[in-house]
Amino acid sequence: MRMETAGALPSRTAARAERDWPRMDTPNVLWFFGAFAIGFATLSLIDKVPESSRDVWELLVSVGFYLVYAGVGWALIRSGWWVPGGLGFALAVALMPAVGYGVASLIGTFPKDPFFNPFEDGSWSVVLIGLATMLDALVSFAITRFSFLFFTFVAATLLTAEFFISIVHAHPGADEFAITAIVTGAALVLVGLVLDLAGRRRDAFWFHVGGFFAVAVALSFYATGATGDSNRGWIPMVIAGAIVLLAAAPLRRATWAIYGLLGFYVPILHWTTSGLNSDSVGYAFILLGIGLSLFGLGLVLHRYSRPPTDPVPTPVEPS
Repeated sequence: MRMETAGALPSRTAARAERDWPRMDTPNVLWFFGAFAIGFATLSLIDKVPESSRDVWELLVSVGFYLVYAGVGWALIRSGWWVPGGLGFALAVALMPAVGYGVASLIGTFPKDPFFNPFEDGSWSVVLIGLATMLDALVSFAITRFSFLFFTFVAATLLTAEFFISIVHAHPGADEFAITAIVTGAALVLVGLVLDLAGRRRDAFWFHVGGFFAVAVALSFYATGATGDSNRGWIPMVIAGAIVLLAAAPLRRATWAIYGLLGFYVPILHWTTSGLNSDSVGYAFILLGIGLSLFGLGLVLHRYSRPPTDPVPTPVEPS
C-alpha cells in the first residue's frame, strides 16, 4: 500500500474526505483563525497607504492583495487543499469593498465628505460596492464550492440592505433599520430553508445563522423600549422563539434550536422575574422551573420527533 509522506500534498481520496467530512480539529481552527487575522491585518495595511490623487495607490494595493489571495486560493484548491484554498477566496471577497472604494474614488463617485455616514446619507456607490461583494462571493462559491463563502455573502447582504434604506429615505430612523433587518433576515432564513429542501444543508447553515441573527438584533432593540413599548420586542420574540424552537427538531437544525431557545427563554425570564430581586428565593425557583421545563421539552422532542434518515458519511483513511 502507498504510504503518505509527511508534508506531502493531500491525495485525491483525502481531499474528497476533507469536503465530505467537515470537522473541528486543530488544523481547521488554525486555518480559520489565521484567515481572520490575515484579513484584519490586510485591511489595516491598506488603510495605512498614503492618500494620493483619488486614492489610486490604495486601489492598486487592494487589487494586488485581492489577486494574490485569489491566486493562492486557486492554487491550493487545485493541489487538494480545499479548506485553505476556500479561505483564500474568502479573503479575496473580504477585500472587494476596499477595491470598490478605490474604483469609486478614482472615477469620482464616492462621497468626499470626511464625515460621510452611509447609514445616514444615501450613496449608490456604497450600495453598488455591496452588490459587487455579494456577487463576488457567489462567483467564488461557484468556483470552490466552499460553503464558508456564504458567510461573506450573508454579511454583505445584511449591510447592503441597511445602506439602501438611506437612499430610499434620507436620514432614516432606528425603527426603519430594525424593520429592514427583520425583513432581510427572514428572507435569508427562507433561502436557507430552500437549500435545506434541496439537500444542501451545509450551504444553508450561514443563511440560517445570519438571518436569525439579524432578526434577533432587531427584536432585542425593540425589547429595550427605545421606540416606546418594550413588549413590541418581547411579544414577537417569544412567539418567534417558540415556533423556531419547535421546528428545530423536525428540521434537525441545531441553529434553529439555539436561536429558538434564546428567543423563548429570555422573554419568559424577563416577564416572570420582573420586580423580583435576583438574590431572592423566588427568583431562583423561577430559574429552576424554566430550566426543568426546557429539559423536559428536550425529552419530549427526542421521544416523538422522527429520527435522522440522512446517511452518515464514513471518513476515508489515507492508504
